[in-house]
Amino acid sequence: MSKEMIIKEKMSLMEWSNTLKNIPESLWFKPFREGAWGTADVISHFIFWDQFVIKNRIHFLLNNEDFPKILIDADEINKQASNYARSGILQEELINEFICTRKELVTLLKKIPSVKFDQKYPRKEDMTLNDYFLGIIEHDLKHKEQIELHIKNK
Repeated sequence: MSKEMIIKEKMSLMEWSNTLKNIPESLWFKPFREGAWGTADVISHFIFWDQFVIKNRIHFLLNNEDFPKILIDADEINKQASNYARSGILQEELINEFICTRKELVTLLKKIPSVKFDQKYPRKEDMTLNDYFLGIIEHDLKHKEQIELHIKNK
């Protein structure tokens, strides 16, 4: 996947999220199934992981520096995202925050030279930066599909 396609996919999800401003609040928090997240949790999840990528990946790529050696506790990040979604923030505010964060991510992605997307991902010999972002996009689309199916079935 090219840099341009990555950016296009990232923007597409941002634009799609605007449609979620019209779903009822009762559905906004309703879990997809027993013990699962609801739409609010997923939107917050997008925010938290976009912030992670901005802070711990993009800035280092732009400065030609090695990624920081940090312990990534995905469960803790996801828990914080879910807690934030249920902290009292309004539906429209959460969506707007996602859009703002995603715009920041896209702006920074545009600054990364295209040639870097074909280079090896730092500390992963079998992965390129394109592969890394493709994985994130596939993950985003999986969540988008969950939300759309959830809304359709309710």
